[in-house]
Amino acid sequence: MPAASSPRIPPLELDEMEPEHRKLAKLGADTVIQVLARAPELMNASSQLGAYLLGQGKLHPRIRELAILRVALRCDAPYEWANHAPAALGGGATEAEIVAVSDPDASWPPEDDAVLRAVDELCADVCVSDATWAALAETHDHAEIIEILFLVGYYRMMAGFLNSAGVSVKPGQPALGEPPTPVRAATDPDLTRPSSGKTGPDGSWKITFTHPAGSKDLLLDLATDGTTMSGSIFDGQLGVTVPIVSGTVDGQDVTLTALVTDPARFEVSVAGTVNGDAFAGSVTISGGGTFPLSGIRTG
Repeated sequence: MPAASSPRIPPLELDEMEPEHRKLAKLGADTVIQVLARAPELMNASSQLGAYLLGQGKLHPRIRELAILRVALRCDAPYEWANHAPAALGGGATEAEIVAVSDPDASWPPEDDAVLRAVDELCADVCVSDATWAALAETHDHAEIIEILFLVGYYRMMAGFLNSAGVSVKPGQPALGEPPTPVRAATDPDLTRPSSGKTGPDGSWKITFTHPAGSKDLLLDLATDGTTMSGSIFDGQLGVTVPIVSGTVDGQDVTLTALVTDPARFEVSVAGTVNGDAFAGSVTISGGGTFPLSGIRTG
């Protein structure tokens, strides 16, 4: 049965939502959060499991997202696909693998094949067969298998909600079965202004990193003490400042880690190189993948 052809539950406007829900909506998948915000207690309860599966689970982001895409396909859930196809690309899946999720004749490595077969069987029969369970057990411990079962169950539940409530896919998002637009590296910063004359990482940096679902601007404030790095990351979209919990500097090379706790809990790691007033490297989001970034010194 196809999803509802039009929204049955109107999404709340952002300014009508509780502040913590508004922040959560700005992380991504904003429309579903705006609909769920009409049942805030239920959203709080269900989002705890969702946040754990996406940010704290044991499964690698690549196979986790491919499994979610398979659930979306089996449940004919276009919104679920539209939001998780970019996440799959960010988590390490290739465009060809995302397309292959829809191909019944596609060939997968045994470990991937076991997970995708488990998704198919849970969606069709509400039980994993003995043969597929044995295949899962060859490469996953009991905790990981339990996580796979809960992952499929959670996203089957979400597919039923999304389809029935008529949560709409946004223009430009991938259609069911289609891959997202590939990630493009952040553009080189404009260095036509006069040089600051600084060479090290100390100071403020305006950074842009590009995710398949859209780019994000951050402000890094960095301070070095020998080989140790400290400072903070400011997300203007969320209005959140996160302290750097660990960091090192080796010449012009910088690595740092920050722990985000609001509006969700996940770790952000940055590795980059300073070249005068330019900063280039990558950012890794725990459970979410690694993405290119670039930026320019400010102030």
